[in-house]
Amino acid sequence: MKKVLLAFILLTGLLQTSCSSDLISESLPITNSVDVYVAGQKDNQACYWKNNQPFLLDSGGIMGPVANKIIVANDDVYVLGIGASANPLGAVPMFWKNGVLTILKTSLSTDAEEVMSITDFEVIGNDVYFVGYTRKTIVDFEDYSLFYWKNGIQTLVHNYGGYAQNQSRIKIANNNVYVTGTNSDNGNVSGMIDGYYTNSVFTEVPNSMLNGFSANNNEIFAFGTKDGISYYKNITLNSETTFPITPANGITDMYFDNGNMYFTDGSNNIYKNGILFDEGPISSGGIHDFKVLNDNIYRITHAGEFGFISFLTINGVQTMELPNGDGSFQSIYVVQN
Repeated sequence: MKKVLLAFILLTGLLQTSCSSDLISESLPITNSVDVYVAGQKDNQACYWKNNQPFLLDSGGIMGPVANKIIVANDDVYVLGIGASANPLGAVPMFWKNGVLTILKTSLSTDAEEVMSITDFEVIGNDVYFVGYTRKTIVDFEDYSLFYWKNGIQTLVHNYGGYAQNQSRIKIANNNVYVTGTNSDNGNVSGMIDGYYTNSVFTEVPNSMLNGFSANNNEIFAFGTKDGISYYKNITLNSETTFPITPANGITDMYFDNGNMYFTDGSNNIYKNGILFDEGPISSGGIHDFKVLNDNIYRITHAGEFGFISFLTINGVQTMELPNGDGSFQSIYVVQN
């Protein structure tokens, strides 16, 4: 679980007018027919690309919107993002379904709980889940809570009784709701306990930093670091595995494909079943997001040696690029045709 400042956590509508293409290669280097979606920002506007064709996302006047995660389900395109408000100054979580913008800070807040951040989302069938943090509006001190929402209905995961700094992730599997997060005794946020929640029931993973969840058939995995090295836990079987690689980042993302486990350590490397499989090009930024489908590798890389540049590569072939100042790629989703 990556811990960042709560006020800066997420961003992402569709204008019928497309922006200019950032296409590098007309032919996608894949072995079967897929649609490749990429979410990010272009020219200071939230944007997503479908098969290298970009479309701007309407921000409703919110400043500096960025699309941070994209999911495509049942031919619907869901995008999560964040922008900024000038008055009052603060982060504004945003969401689009098929181009229709919803300001989550408004739609999910109540008289008692103001939404401060939405850190992740999940789509299961026609149900949309969000996870994030709220601040109580009826008290004078900073009192934050972790919630998840299913189709707008909120469920309390944990009340911190103070300021929280977690970037929680959510996964739905076997009719259970899994959320990465910390816990605290008697509201003591200075003594946080690392772990995850299952239907709001906390499981401690000592000395860990969990970055998310992955599912393989009916089994659910949590991944990240533990005791300073790369780590994952099969929650279903209650078994733990560690790898002595990149202690600083641990496992930052994990996917299963054709019976194989793929994960990245946040550098340029992708591992298959625990063995180095794909050593990407040298880049100071490393892998920002990746997906695996039918043995094809889709990767977003951020480079920073000569300015911030985003690349999309498929099976090692560069297909899109956004130079410094033009924007960034943030999230990939691949749909089999």
